[in-house]
Amino acid sequence: MKKRLLLFCLYLICTFIGVSAQPRQMQRVEDPTGYKDTYKDYFTIGVALNIRNVASDEQMAVVKKNFNSVTAENAMKPGEIHPKEGVWNFAGADSIANWCRANGVKMRGHCLAWHSQFANWMFTDKKGKPVSKEVFYERLRDHIHTVVNRYKDIVYAWDVLNEAISDDDGRKMPWMKEAPSPYRKTKMMDLCGEEFIVKVFQFAREADPNVELFYNDYNACKPGKRDRIYNMVKKMKEMGAPIDGIGMQGHYNIYFPSMEDFDAAIEKYSKIVDKIHITELDLRTNEEMGGQLQFSLGKAGEVPQYIKTLHEAQYANIFRVLRKHKDVVKNVTFWNLSDADSWIGVNNYPLPFDKDVKPKKVYYTIKNFDPKMDNQVIKEDFRPSPLNQPGQQYPMVNSQGYARFRVEAPDAKSVIVSLGLGGSGGTVLHKDKDGVWKGTTDGPMDPGFHYYHLTIDGGLVNDPGAKDYYGSIRWESGIEIPAPDQDFFAYKNVPHGKVVEVNFPSKNTPADNPHWVGEGGPRAFVYLPPTYDGKKKFPVLYLQHGWGEDETAWMNQGRANLIMDNIIAEGKCEPFIIVCTYGLTNTCVFGRIHEFDWTVFQRVLIEDLIPYIDANFKTKADKRYRAMAGLSMGGMETRLCTLKYPDVFGSWGLLSGGVYTPEDLSSVKESGAPSYIFISCGSKENPEGVTKAAEALKAAGYNAESYVSEGTAHEFLTWRRSLREMAPKLFKK
Repeated sequence: MKKRLLLFCLYLICTFIGVSAQPRQMQRVEDPTGYKDTYKDYFTIGVALNIRNVASDEQMAVVKKNFNSVTAENAMKPGEIHPKEGVWNFAGADSIANWCRANGVKMRGHCLAWHSQFANWMFTDKKGKPVSKEVFYERLRDHIHTVVNRYKDIVYAWDVLNEAISDDDGRKMPWMKEAPSPYRKTKMMDLCGEEFIVKVFQFAREADPNVELFYNDYNACKPGKRDRIYNMVKKMKEMGAPIDGIGMQGHYNIYFPSMEDFDAAIEKYSKIVDKIHITELDLRTNEEMGGQLQFSLGKAGEVPQYIKTLHEAQYANIFRVLRKHKDVVKNVTFWNLSDADSWIGVNNYPLPFDKDVKPKKVYYTIKNFDPKMDNQVIKEDFRPSPLNQPGQQYPMVNSQGYARFRVEAPDAKSVIVSLGLGGSGGTVLHKDKDGVWKGTTDGPMDPGFHYYHLTIDGGLVNDPGAKDYYGSIRWESGIEIPAPDQDFFAYKNVPHGKVVEVNFPSKNTPADNPHWVGEGGPRAFVYLPPTYDGKKKFPVLYLQHGWGEDETAWMNQGRANLIMDNIIAEGKCEPFIIVCTYGLTNTCVFGRIHEFDWTVFQRVLIEDLIPYIDANFKTKADKRYRAMAGLSMGGMETRLCTLKYPDVFGSWGLLSGGVYTPEDLSSVKESGAPSYIFISCGSKENPEGVTKAAEALKAAGYNAESYVSEGTAHEFLTWRRSLREMAPKLFKK
């Protein structure tokens, strides 16, 4: 029995995630595509490498699969490749370039001039005295020509000049005679002035007339620095500098830049160049950007889930903007292959590959995008969710199924709504100048009811604008996404039944069950149809909730009472009583499900609750007029209970809760087969398994039906629809 139960539990888990439950040999299929494949119609995808990467066949296999552009992280910088006059160190650069040649991968050259890692010997003679500008230019020209010509066959673009613009805001203060220079104070600028910028680009063009030449800098999307870079490049081009493009270093973090600033920067630069490269992309989990250096070296630490969500959302937003500008964005290069290589340290969690060069979830967030969502047009017909607190405007929903949120938390660093597209980790809100956080889901949500909560700087709270519902073993905020068929569970001007709360005596309920501690003891909610008058007897459906929920779920989230009122008023269903009680499943731990004792609830139901209901309400206390059904784990309870007590229940229903097989029912023949079996799920779950199970039962002679809720997953609209379809058949004469 235990083995069969375990197998069924595994089946149910498969049902949860929407995979086929049919027996088959599980085979791991490696996805042959990488970044370069999914972005082939947008831009090239690059990575910065070091010689340790090249020495690892395993790492280079990852490079070959994902990237069609390579940058040498340090090996081509002037100070590395030309440390002394007459001394050249080509070994590192050659090893990377040779791999690219052998594998048909082009290179971005980085970089020909940078104050931080420059060949500083160029500024002095053998006696240590400063040289003239002319001597410096001669040495610089020779350097550039040597390097560019050595790699001319493989390098398609060069970062010619790196980080020449200052970090200050460039404003003239009242005490200043003139505005500060927009340029960073360096030996190059001190010796040559801005003429140096023109010269370094001209030397590169002389060496290779066909290569693309870029000015490269960090914080290039910050409005102040953006404008200084724009003005400089425009001026230098007018002075004769052959600048083909701008490299926007992507040293960002999970909070900044805003996508408005990022988009505006690309828009502005595209007015003066027709090529933009994102040259050094990584995302820190702290608040630093650009050249700030708060390293977090050593062993990788645990990253909180909310940080991962922020990380994934920021990467997703960045690539969404980049895809929008594919006409001018021609390359995106990640700065290092994995967290283990990153210049800002493994604990900053910066890249799509972890310390072991394994893809993180964010890798797939970037890779498996939906192009249709990039061009979405959101209708501005938002209105308050019907489940809001009185007088609250947010959360809001629109006719397309988008949800919009607003939270006041002026001191917070991050606010995340747990509700989001499947697998996205939620919706990250953004703070306006007034300290109000706002945001809209990335796409339409499945229609119907959804639980959600807020995560504010790692702390979990409910949305003050929404009503709360018991789910996920806690009271969670709830939102209702408009459904095209929502009329069937709407409140209408029809006769209404009553929902009665009862506490029933139970000798079988564990005294230490956490659900009942401090409360009135075991309870149930009983739906009495409009015609219930205490005289006529009615059939009874025992209807169970799912894991994380309780006896309130079906009447609150499920709208079971309104569904019944409506179909009874329409003459589609004979009236019956519904009883909902706590299923004791919330102490069940996934991964240890085989340890859970299902028999406790069975005894509560059979020995305590049913006798109480039959004694206190007008019921038809007979198997023919008693049914049991449940959603999700409540379906698991239903399945086990009905198979163990077939003499108690005449009709059985599993709603996203597994299936029955003819083999299961062979053991209940002595007690008599059920008069009706109903099996359902959402179309995004396991519709094939549910349909085939019902067909097999019918072929074996059982009265069985299946139902698939179109366009829904493991959620309450699936189960509301299932109740609507099942109810008229349960006690049909």
